Amino acid sequence: MNKTRPTLVRMYRLDEQLRDNSYPNCSTLGRILEVHPKTIQRDIDYLRYRFSAPIAYDNKRKGYYYESEWNFFPSVLLEQQEREALQITRKVLVQYQGTPYYDEVSRALDKVMQYLPKTLPENEAYSIYSFEQPTGTFECSNNFMALEGAIRRQKKVVIKYEAHSTGRTTQRTIHPYRLHYSHGSQTWYLVAYCELRQDVRTFVVGRIKEISVLQEEYDISPDFSVDEYLSKTFDHIVGETEQEVSIRFSAYQTPWMREHRWHPSQTTEENDDGTITIRFRVSALDAVKRWVMRYGKEAEVLGPQELREMVRDEVREMGVVYG
Repeated sequence: MNKTRPTLVRMYRLDEQLRDNSYPNCSTLGRILEVHPKTIQRDIDYLRYRFSAPIAYDNKRKGYYYESEWNFFPSVLLEQQEREALQITRKVLVQYQGTPYYDEVSRALDKVMQYLPKTLPENEAYSIYSFEQPTGTFECSNNFMALEGAIRRQKKVVIKYEAHSTGRTTQRTIHPYRLHYSHGSQTWYLVAYCELRQDVRTFVVGRIKEISVLQEEYDISPDFSVDEYLSKTFDHIVGETEQEVSIRFSAYQTPWMREHRWHPSQTTEENDDGTITIRFRVSALDAVKRWVMRYGKEAEVLGPQELREMVRDEVREMGVVYG
């Protein structure tokens, strides 16, 4: 007996024929599915022995049938833990309404779930696992659809964008390159070339107030890489000159810092006194300064000197505020 998995589509069609109660045999099924009768026999054996399908042969009717209720697709293809994981996924997915492909993924999951036996009661599943509600705001799905289409077709886009630093809204023509999600800030970003600034910029999708896709196409320079661009950012902010940043964290802070990778270029050095030194190459020193400040006295900037002075000036100004 050949227990190699047959074509899934053929098994599905075979299941449909058996449910018709027409008692098909290998010859008739072979003609319907356009395969040799021996292939049908192997498929039936596979369903019987691999998935315990209740397929029986009626000698009087000279054909096969299901002798008891049985669901073929997709429960037989999933282990119990995999089915339970899909139940948990349903809860996770609800938290991301309004994000790209939410509707499509939700519908697909619902179609799969309707065929699955609930091996884990819903209340029990949710009592075992819980998920923190994202604090970030979900952007308009219409923006995602428009931007995704523009990226696929390499079409220029006119946007009205609200800058966080000034609060002003400006109109810009951009060349959208990629939609990028940051788990750290729970925010969707758009990497695009901005004609107004004559440079590549990172835009927060949620701050795009209006969007209009143009018919004019754009070209991407073969020398530009979105992945390389993102690797030079910190907290999705990019500066002018890439520099190596070196920060030493106290022995108290070290266990927490050791558990995370803060940047793709990061290297870590464990020191004899229990402290840890983290190094990475970025250009956005102002973003690094804000990140370092959250650790207070547990973090010391070793370099570059410019960043060290930025932190020192910030601490001095804080002293005035709290003095």
